[in-house]
Amino acid sequence: MDEQKDKRIWKVRTVKNYPEAHNHLFIGQVLELTQSYIRLDCRTYHFGKTINNIKDIRTGMKGIRILPWNRIELINELPSSFDYSKAELISNEDWKIALSDGKINCVLSSSYDNKY
Repeated sequence: MDEQKDKRIWKVRTVKNYPEAHNHLFIGQVLELTQSYIRLDCRTYHFGKTINNIKDIRTGMKGIRILPWNRIELINELPSSFDYSKAELISNEDWKIALSDGKINCVLSSSYDNKY
């Protein structure tokens, strides 16, 4: 079978148990799925409620992480061709911060005016 076709790249957001907690995103390749956890080869991204620029996002090293299902809040499936290990943070005029591999942009955060 085609390896690229079978490869799953996910953006996973984990649960925050307290209001001042940072957002925790894990972006990478799914290595294993069980009833208890998912195992990812991924990079991590941590940021607070307010983001003024790319420097407000802390990027972790690429590595293998195991996430229990009960800590996962949301999963977005990305194209299997997304190169998460070489992707870089970018921002645009719409106040969106994304992870981009030069072909695909994966939005991490958007800033909105909270007055509305």
